[in-house]
Amino acid sequence: MTEYIALQDEALLALLANNDNKAFETLYQRHAAALYSHACKKFPVPHLLEDILQDIFITLYKKRAALPEIKNLSAYLHSALRNRILNELRNSLLHQQHHQHLPIEKTAETDNTYDYKLLEKRFVLALDKLTERSREVFLLSRRDHLSNKEIAQRLGISVKAVEKHMGKSLQVMRQEFKDYGLLLALSVIFYH
Repeated sequence: MTEYIALQDEALLALLANNDNKAFETLYQRHAAALYSHACKKFPVPHLLEDILQDIFITLYKKRAALPEIKNLSAYLHSALRNRILNELRNSLLHQQHHQHLPIEKTAETDNTYDYKLLEKRFVLALDKLTERSREVFLLSRRDHLSNKEIAQRLGISVKAVEKHMGKSLQVMRQEFKDYGLLLALSVIFYH
C-alpha cells in the first residue's frame, strides 16, 4: 500500500481503470476526509454529507473505465460534491414548499437547469453588491478554494484585510439568500 501512496492521482486513476481496488482505496483515503472537512465547515449536515460522499465515490468506482480522462481529480470531486449538495437542497426546498402547501408552478423548465439558473442569477446580483476587492476575495475563497493566507499573498494585502472583505461578502450573501433558507444559502455561498 505504501507504494500506492507515492503515486499521483493520474497513475492511480489509470490503475483503477484496470480494476485495481488498492488504487481506489488510496484515492478514497487521499480525498474523502479532505472533501468532508471542507464541505462540513460550510454545510453543517454531517449525516447527509457522509451519504453524498459515499455516493460520489461509488459513482467514481462505477465509472472507473472512463477515469483516465479526468485531469484534476480534486476539482472533479469538488464539482461532484457541489452538484450533489445543490440537488439535495433543491429537493429539500421543493419538499418544504410542498408541505407548506405553497403552489409550485409546473412548467417545462422546472428542472435542475431552471433552478440553477435562478440561483445563478441571484448570486450574480449579490456579487454586484460587493466592492470589487470584496468580490475578488470572495471568489478566490469560494470558487478557487484558496485559504485567507493564499488570497493575501496573491492580492498583496494582509490576512486581516482578506478577513474583513470576506466578512463583508458573507454578510451581503446571507442577506441576499435569507429567503432561500440557511442550507441553501450556505450551499450557494460555498459551492458556487
